[in-house]
Amino acid sequence: MEDIPLISIIMPVYNVEAFLPQCLDSILAQTFRSWELIVIDDGSIDKSGEICDDYARKDSRIRVLHKSNTGQADSRNIGLSMAKASLIGFVDSDDWIEKDMYEVLYQTLIDNQADISICSYYLDYVDRSVAAGKDQQIEIYSSEEALDLILMDREIKSFPCDKLFRKKVIADMFPVAYYYEDYATIFKWVASAKRVVLCREPKYHYRQRRGSTCNDQKPIKYYHFFCAEMKRYSYVSSTHFSSTKKSFYARKLLKVAIVQAKNIAKYSSDAEEGILYIRKIRDELMKNNLLYAARLGLFDHLKRMKINYSPSCFFYEERMKYRLKFWKRNKLEKLY
Repeated sequence: MEDIPLISIIMPVYNVEAFLPQCLDSILAQTFRSWELIVIDDGSIDKSGEICDDYARKDSRIRVLHKSNTGQADSRNIGLSMAKASLIGFVDSDDWIEKDMYEVLYQTLIDNQADISICSYYLDYVDRSVAAGKDQQIEIYSSEEALDLILMDREIKSFPCDKLFRKKVIADMFPVAYYYEDYATIFKWVASAKRVVLCREPKYHYRQRRGSTCNDQKPIKYYHFFCAEMKRYSYVSSTHFSSTKKSFYARKLLKVAIVQAKNIAKYSSDAEEGILYIRKIRDELMKNNLLYAARLGLFDHLKRMKINYSPSCFFYEERMKYRLKFWKRNKLEKLY
């Protein structure tokens, strides 16, 4: 009878041949040995698929599926459907992990009878590595406490790769064809957990690079972040949260809407497209009776009014402010 691994690690892959060997080697080096790695090659057109196959031939714990390009969310969902283990982990193919990450996550989860265990992480730039946490302190949270932290994006972040999940808490799959699918989903898994445990020691390495999914500046990405925040607010408004908390999260949603509209104005290469997405933000808020769902400070209120009555005016005003600030900064740099 085939041995069933304790952990299924899911890794979508798309055109990362320069970083993939380091990622795969870090998984093979794990001190925790009872794992399977499910690699979903999402239609790579570089040598990523070949590299995955080479590693699978070296280690029978690695399974590779090649498919046409349908995006990271779909790849993760396929990986979940293939997983044999009762515990689920995720690794992004341009990142890497410390050799004892899964041993720490597994032991922390088991010792504390938790449904989700979390470690801290590094942000790795070309010239430096910044640790988000530095000690081995353990924090145990109830479902309600953990949900509050992840909804506020404090202590517990909305990405899956620094976590180990019991499969039973994964009630919702990732929404396909959307950016920030993890931001719109992971909080629901936390809500399904009875206990969540956090180890502050950094074990995961998030590579920060230009051109990665989290670092390009398409207007649709800012709009999708707003949509993910809408999903989070919809969950809050339909649950047992107090009216005070609901009002707080309504205000948070409106501030996110303003920030994302500003980002669209700053970074859109096409003005018509940018204004279209600002209108989409406004229309979503109006459709759900949320445009005036909470009080804002004077400046944010004025921005809300401009988004409501003249998205094009908001777009060009914020764009001009950003370009003027950029011009002044460059001028100062030249003086010094």
